[in-house]
Amino acid sequence: MTNRAKELDAAAKDIDLESLQAAKDAVTASCAEYVRWADLFSCRLETMQAAELHKFTRALVLTLLGHLPTRPGTCPFCIQYDRDRACTGCGYAATHGRCDADDSAFSLFIEAFQELGRSVYQDTGKLCCSPHDARMHLNLFIKVSRDVAMRLQEDLPPAGAQLLMELKAAYLDTMICLLPVLLLSEEVQERSLLVRRMLLNYW
Repeated sequence: MTNRAKELDAAAKDIDLESLQAAKDAVTASCAEYVRWADLFSCRLETMQAAELHKFTRALVLTLLGHLPTRPGTCPFCIQYDRDRACTGCGYAATHGRCDADDSAFSLFIEAFQELGRSVYQDTGKLCCSPHDARMHLNLFIKVSRDVAMRLQEDLPPAGAQLLMELKAAYLDTMICLLPVLLLSEEVQERSLLVRRMLLNYW
């Protein structure tokens, strides 16, 4: 085990069961809510007109981003140590920097993540492919992302704090990787790549 791995293991071991379970419950809830929305989008796509597919894509991507586990309530460290906002004893702060520091791992990630959301929201261009290809991309994205969310829910119950953080990081990366960015602007594509780079230090 490397020194870094030992540091992360030590940080995770300090998380109590109550904080761990609260974080897992919150992540599970966000996954379940996304699955519900994915099913609704899947049904809606069947009747979507070609002229509406770009707007549909933006709405779908923003819905996914809004249901990813990025909030403090999905983090066992924030739940356990952020009661007085001093973060005293927080293993994540010790290994990644305080989340409210400009150069911390989480701050760099969340800034890139928010900029991705902004670029999707402001993308008022047109589809970068034919409506037929767009439907194929969207159908595949909905199916695969739904399956990924369902799988995370299944993997969470036995997970300790260390595995929870690993699962969250992998889930975030997978979902960003799956985004149908080819249907959107080059800026969205570039922003998604930046988010994935920032995720390398997320945990």
